[in-house]
Amino acid sequence: MKKIKKLFESIKFKWLRDRILTLILIAILVAAFIGINVGINALDISDIDLTEEKIYTLTEESKNAISAIPEDEEINVYLFDYIEDDALVDLAKQYTKVRKNIKVELTTATDRADLAAEYEITEGSYNILITRGEKHKLINGQELSTFDYSTGNTIDITEQRLTNGIISVSSVGKLTSVYMLTGHNEYTTDTQMVTFKEYLELENYQIKDLDLLITTKIPEDCQTLIIASPRSDFTDYETKIIKEYINNGGNIVWFSEPFTQDDKTPNIQSILDLYGVTIDKKGVIIEQDASRMVMQQPDIILPMIQNTEITQRMYGSGLVLFFSSGRLRFVEDKKLEDLKVTKTELLSSSETSFFRTNLNIETLTATKDDEVGSNVIGAILEKTVKDATDDQEEVKSSLVVYANNYFASDGAVTVGEQTVSAIYFYNNLDLALSTISYTAKAPEGLVIRKTIETTYYTPTQAQDITIKAIVFGFPVLIIIAGIVVWQVRRRKK
Repeated sequence: MKKIKKLFESIKFKWLRDRILTLILIAILVAAFIGINVGINALDISDIDLTEEKIYTLTEESKNAISAIPEDEEINVYLFDYIEDDALVDLAKQYTKVRKNIKVELTTATDRADLAAEYEITEGSYNILITRGEKHKLINGQELSTFDYSTGNTIDITEQRLTNGIISVSSVGKLTSVYMLTGHNEYTTDTQMVTFKEYLELENYQIKDLDLLITTKIPEDCQTLIIASPRSDFTDYETKIIKEYINNGGNIVWFSEPFTQDDKTPNIQSILDLYGVTIDKKGVIIEQDASRMVMQQPDIILPMIQNTEITQRMYGSGLVLFFSSGRLRFVEDKKLEDLKVTKTELLSSSETSFFRTNLNIETLTATKDDEVGSNVIGAILEKTVKDATDDQEEVKSSLVVYANNYFASDGAVTVGEQTVSAIYFYNNLDLALSTISYTAKAPEGLVIRKTIETTYYTPTQAQDITIKAIVFGFPVLIIIAGIVVWQVRRRKK
């Protein structure tokens, strides 16, 4: 009886000892796990980015741009309603490793009620607020990607917006003022060109409306005057002010939509005559080359892009999409020379295209009333307004003119079951922004666009059966095999 009791005590002690050792081992493993995680968090090691486009990694372009910011400028990046695990948070923290004076803080409208009230940030809105002193940039977190309707891919512009936003509040970034002429039923930044304005502001432009009958002059800080499809002629007073602006070296970007202007606009034409150009708006370009049209619509065209300072990024492989475009006509080269104007073509239609003024003609091929041949749609016109002297340098005025406005607008275009803004097609937005950068003599903001490809896989019937067998059949077989083995072993006992 004593031997049996001693055996039970031995087994009990061994069981207790083994259990204590197991608990100690588990405690060590848990402690090690916690310690490793705490250590890694303390080191703040970035996640490994395995994406082909390096979507979650700061590019060298951003690092170089941020490195130019003086170290004594404290910049705060507030991420409203984001959590630690968000990819954007990890990307934002990478800026702090480039410049220690950049601070990133995760917060909410409740926690930072002062900032929420000052910048009108609501709870759950996902906003990014970047501040330095009195300067700030507010980025809507819902606008960190765009969509390429030509490829069906999503384009991530998170880094582009963050980098340009940080630069804009630093001493490195300077606001460039551009003004948009109003008072003649033009396209405006409150209606047809809202997106255009938003992107200009993201690239450190300050865009303001300008009614010359109210302000009576073009402000001295105006780096570019935008004229977007005026529907009525300018007054003599406005024309005089614009011509003075040109003669002082002022620069203009002119968009013109077909059929939107009065038949007789002598004052508008007198301004264009200074550059030797006429915008032919009483007709549209029709393409006959299938490779230069979209959706089999001959008036929705893909103009040929020339290699210029404005279009160099899209030359060769880029595309822009124009909708029902007019054309430009120029005086003879000798007359341009007399006007001291240098012409550079930007965009043109193909040689097989034609210009049609009678839109009652329904045929899509050229008739005897149509003018067949290539037509210029966009051009740069550089005018020397003051010759160089011993005391001063040569003064030039630039006019970049497009016989179309819709391409840079929020005008709706139906693609299948979707409605898309015209400015989002192909390189339309880049063309509009590069044009302003050229005339305003301002450095373009960084363009960092990372493609997120969407791949759709449609299996054949045989492939579908195989996939279902693997996904559903194998687990069932494993379960059945387990039950059989269990039953066999049970019977052997």
